[in-house]
Amino acid sequence: MKRKVIQLAGKTSVVSLPHSWVKRFNIKKGDELDIEELGNNIMVKPVKNGSEVRTINIDIDGFNERTLRYAASALHKLGYDEITLVYSKPKLNDVVQDLIKNLLLGFIVIEQTSKKTVLKNIANEVESEFNNTLRRAFLVTNSLASSSLDMISSTQFSSLKSLINLEMSNNQLTSFCLRLINKGFYKEPDKQLFITTIIWNLEKIADEYKSICNNLSMNNYEISKDILDLYKEVNSFFNDYYELMYKFSIEKVNSLVDRKEELFNKLNNINTRNKFELQLLNSLSTIVSKTSDLSSSIFALHHLEI
Repeated sequence: MKRKVIQLAGKTSVVSLPHSWVKRFNIKKGDELDIEELGNNIMVKPVKNGSEVRTINIDIDGFNERTLRYAASALHKLGYDEITLVYSKPKLNDVVQDLIKNLLLGFIVIEQTSKKTVLKNIANEVESEFNNTLRRAFLVTNSLASSSLDMISSTQFSSLKSLINLEMSNNQLTSFCLRLINKGFYKEPDKQLFITTIIWNLEKIADEYKSICNNLSMNNYEISKDILDLYKEVNSFFNDYYELMYKFSIEKVNSLVDRKEELFNKLNNINTRNKFELQLLNSLSTIVSKTSDLSSSIFALHHLEI
């Protein structure tokens, strides 16, 4: 959509607003609009209405549990504020309650009948929440990494599943970050792709630590010191990427690139036939790979600082 600029009194430049947008937000003469410069772009928002309330109805009769989880997660991330699940017979209510508790941050059930369940967002979503939420997602993942190593080192394998709550917290926080992006609360559009990639990889890294906890919770075999030492190095590798995210330097990038190759060499040269150690080594390799995948996106966020 293009608009011509109108010049008033020689100094004031004016453009008309799209009629459909004016009607949608009920903009009247004299109303204030919030105008913000975003690089080469300008964002115009109605002050009195805040952000638009987005609603959607979805028929879940053909959904199984996993499909419902995928759908609810996607709609939450897309920024919908009210989600109505329609069905011919009540089902998957336990799944809905679990989603409210463990994934859909800010949502509650406001209506439930024999034909539908309505989920509504009650969180006060503001721009300032984004950076804090993303940092918390990093810190929760760091905690999952260090706590899992501590338990494995002390052979507390049966306690590992207690750490799954940290992975669930990571899911909540990363999903909420993506939701804030899709609702326009991330104010650097030229960097949106890169920050989204970081969030996506961060969620996958936590998933891999969760896999370690699930796999080793059934183990009674003491993990070798060499592998535990590598576990510690991998955790340190992830933590250094977290620090790079918030205090960037080329020297750190160079060092991390070298350490990636060193870690892969060490992981590939460990000899073991124990299935739990093999699973652990595979997960640690995946964590190194996913962590290293943060490099390009972190560089893009900080390229003007070089």
